[in-house]
Amino acid sequence: MAGAKEFVNELKKNKLGPIYEVPCSIFKDLINYLIDSGEIEFVNPANEAIAMAQAAGSFIATKQIPIVMMQNSGLNNTLNCLTSLNKQYGIPVVYLISWRGEGKDAPEHNFMGEKLKEILNTYEIRYRVLTQDYAKEIEWAKTLSEQMMQPTALIMREGFINKYGTQEKTEEFLMDRWEAIETIVDNAGEAAYISTNGFPSRQAHNILKLKGKEDGRLFGMVGSMGHALGIGLEEARKVPKAKIIVLDGDGGALMQLGAMASVAKYKPANLVHVILDNQAYGSTGNQPCMSKNIDFVQIGEGFGYKVYSCQTKEQLKEATVAALQQGPALIHVSINQNELSKDDSRMGRVEHSCTAIKERHEKYLERFK
Repeated sequence: MAGAKEFVNELKKNKLGPIYEVPCSIFKDLINYLIDSGEIEFVNPANEAIAMAQAAGSFIATKQIPIVMMQNSGLNNTLNCLTSLNKQYGIPVVYLISWRGEGKDAPEHNFMGEKLKEILNTYEIRYRVLTQDYAKEIEWAKTLSEQMMQPTALIMREGFINKYGTQEKTEEFLMDRWEAIETIVDNAGEAAYISTNGFPSRQAHNILKLKGKEDGRLFGMVGSMGHALGIGLEEARKVPKAKIIVLDGDGGALMQLGAMASVAKYKPANLVHVILDNQAYGSTGNQPCMSKNIDFVQIGEGFGYKVYSCQTKEQLKEATVAALQQGPALIHVSINQNELSKDDSRMGRVEHSCTAIKERHEKYLERFK
């Protein structure tokens, strides 16, 4: 294991940076230290492909090799930039990749965990798995990337960075995520749901279960961050008699913001897009999200939604009822960063397999055809 300060010192010693990162829980303590210390410029792009593009721009402008930090599942999002930008133009970068799916992990991480090294080899990315000799491994990655003018990679295992204290929370709001989702469920009748990955899916499942509504109406996502809206849009178009509610997060919405353009084109009247905005990536440790600088109300209006902005349960109740009457609607909900303990039964993982979630949801939609 390594201390966050000591690890960052080695990055600085090798003149690596800025760091362009999309969060992962494995990086939580490292990210917290980077935010606290300000020792290396730290940038949070909306997705991994944008991170690669910004890193490329930084290198072209400064000739200093940047770091792109991401979960291994996000590596796939960088491959177009890798093959048609970095490799073609000779733009070096050091990937810092978390190794989810190594050993026992949530099922959505298993495939990428098993295939990570194979993917890196296929795309001819030289890599090292970080060990206690991380100082030499960081120097190796930087030196080789500089010599080849190509990307290299460092892989970080779970628990590699020692614990570091959590960040102060941002602006406080009246509702937390659980209360917001519960308010929506209480006022949405027989609507079907698509929930974004992480805590929103887990909490939506447990709320429906407690209320006797865990009957397939929820398609809870475990990965594919940012794509809940795309699924919900097509369900709304193909099953027009069903009311479809997308439970999105601020980070997820920003990650694939372009999906809203299709909402603007097709204008499904039975679609409600809820953005649960806590200004953070809650499931990976409440790392700050750029949403603090974003006006989702103006964005929603620009994409042709009927827009509602809510900070209280009463506002959210009224917005849910109104949005279900005429869409497409966007409900922006400001929530705080208070998180239930992972040991709390309300945070229990979904007991169904992904295949079962899909099949039960398909069956639920049949009643509206």
